Amino acid sequence: MASDLSIDFIAHIKALIHQIHPEIQGVREYLHQNPELSFQEFETMAFVAQQLSDWGISFQSGVAETGIVALLGEEKLANGCIALRADLDALPINEQNDLPFKSKKEGIMHACGHDVHTSVLLGASKILKSLEKDLPCAVKLIFQPGEEEHPGGASLMIKAGALENPKVDAIFGLHVFPELRAGKIGYRKGMYMASSDEIKLEVIGKGGHGAIPHACVNPLYMGSEFILECKKELNEWYPEEIPHVLTFGYFEAKGSTNVVPEKAFIKGTFRTMNEEFRFKAHQFFRKKAKEIGEKYGGQILLNISVGYPFLSNDEQLTENWKNILSEVNGETNMVELPLRMTAEDFAFYGQKIPASFLRLGVGFEDSNLNFGVHHPKFNIDNSALDTGMLMMTLAPFSWKN
Repeated sequence: MASDLSIDFIAHIKALIHQIHPEIQGVREYLHQNPELSFQEFETMAFVAQQLSDWGISFQSGVAETGIVALLGEEKLANGCIALRADLDALPINEQNDLPFKSKKEGIMHACGHDVHTSVLLGASKILKSLEKDLPCAVKLIFQPGEEEHPGGASLMIKAGALENPKVDAIFGLHVFPELRAGKIGYRKGMYMASSDEIKLEVIGKGGHGAIPHACVNPLYMGSEFILECKKELNEWYPEEIPHVLTFGYFEAKGSTNVVPEKAFIKGTFRTMNEEFRFKAHQFFRKKAKEIGEKYGGQILLNISVGYPFLSNDEQLTENWKNILSEVNGETNMVELPLRMTAEDFAFYGQKIPASFLRLGVGFEDSNLNFGVHHPKFNIDNSALDTGMLMMTLAPFSWKN
């Protein structure tokens, strides 16, 4: 499906991107040097606000404390309103890169590329402001806090009214993807990413001498049985067509070779792609914890921290965005992606309105320079900033009301 954009208009957008690249690269490097943890993004918010103000874009700051919402093309509201989203927060990681713009803050790093997301959306904002009279609809800009930490900044932005006044009809977002070379764009229509819940257990038994096990209630046995039984039975009754993952990565019990401890602590993650079965599984975990506790004469205190929902990319919204990007950025640069069991709080928006979430290739030609997100040496090929700006700038033009 060809877009309605003329060759001259597309060339103009590309020229604008090329023109502001040095400025946006500088924005990214500033943000990278000055990272802030989830829900502490006060300096980042102020910086973004200053950029928008310099470009004559009206905005509201302090949304959900450290978020910003701006609006372009207010006179086009009769045609609808779409939103473009970026996240502001960094991770508690000590950067190991030797870069002139290395993080100035010990133990904090933009290792997930949110500095890129914010820079790209700022660049697109500046371009769309210059094209305001040509916009097909109103465009809301959402710069949200706390993607990396429960309950997820997206959920707080929604509660604060980011999708209202004016009402948003659809939302677009992107995320860096070092597995793809810069210039490439990853997409997937329909189900894409999983929900994410934290499972925490305090297993209470009765401590004692390891040589007298009958006088003890061993919390290691209780905890081990919970893990093994939950994984086994979950696989038996969970629908085969619904992907799910139950993984435990923490088991602490401070006994010794001949000492049975009184308590054990277990932590894990549960992920799936169906909300109905997600919460049925929660009920199953609670039932199993009670049964095993009673069986051994101990107790399993179960805490489920409900995280982000699953992410499904609206079929038509994603198809339209993919098509215009194929036309402008090259069909060979579009890569269809498999399902992922990772999670993203962008999914909260998708539970409310049609949403599309694409992947921005940021990998270097030299594969030795490529590190995954959340790695202390994560970095990007700066040419990816241009592709990201192109993606966000074209998103409003791909939307069909």
